[in-house]
Amino acid sequence: MKAKEMVLSILLNLFLGYLWILFSDHIVSKVNLMNNTFIIGGLILLIGTLLFLEIAQRITSFNNYKFTHPVKLVGYASFGLIVVFHLLVFNII
Repeated sequence: MKAKEMVLSILLNLFLGYLWILFSDHIVSKVNLMNNTFIIGGLILLIGTLLFLEIAQRITSFNNYKFTHPVKLVGYASFGLIVVFHLLVFNII
């Protein structure tokens, strides 16, 4: 059962990480179209990210686990890995 939960957590957080990448890329592209409004764009990105994280924590079935539970840690690691992978690999290409 724990292996199934870990795989589900990894897949769910990979998908959520990809959604966050799409959101942040969209916001950054919209801010780049405006003239010198980096502060407003940063605030929109910060508020959107906080809302996204709150929603992401609520929709997962793992929200009743403690922060140090292995299933949650693996999920957070997969979320972080997809974001870092995108920043390091896709932005270079």
